[in-house]
Amino acid sequence: MKKIIFSILIVIGLIATVWFVAKELKEPKDPNSQKSASIGDNFRSVINFAGEKGEKVVLENGEIKLDALIFNDNKTRFYNVKMPALPAGGPDGKTIYFFVVKDKNGIYRAAANACQVCFKTYKGFRQEGDEIVCNNCGNRYPIEKIATEKGGCNPGPISPNLEVKNGKIIIKQADLEQVSELF
Repeated sequence: MKKIIFSILIVIGLIATVWFVAKELKEPKDPNSQKSASIGDNFRSVINFAGEKGEKVVLENGEIKLDALIFNDNKTRFYNVKMPALPAGGPDGKTIYFFVVKDKNGIYRAAANACQVCFKTYKGFRQEGDEIVCNNCGNRYPIEKIATEKGGCNPGPISPNLEVKNGKIIIKQADLEQVSELF
């Protein structure tokens, strides 16, 4: 009887050990390792973004400048930018995934390629005709509404009316920082 109880305890111990090891491998504690971010995290994490990553762009003097002419076809363009490192030698900043589109009224709009509901899936959005569609839940948004509504499954607003100077669309770092909690 004692041998059976002892054998059962050993099996339970092995199962518990395997479970804890698997959990640690799946959810590392190191903030520089791959981990899902959540709103309010105080560290920068690396995510495995599965949505449209788009073209890599760079912040220069706190701004991104995009050629406005490429948006004349009213097609959504996707981008990503690595934000500057945190002050005081902190870890590298997050990569922000976003898109820009020109609506039928000639207004340039920018939004995060994520929303507050589905952001942890890291699937982003896509364009279908005159709508932006969530790749996770399928919710649809008219392009004219992009960046005008915050919360829910709306793409995180960066700007509903981007500034254009000398043929360049200007996206400010401060506006990108407003959606950083989604990545």
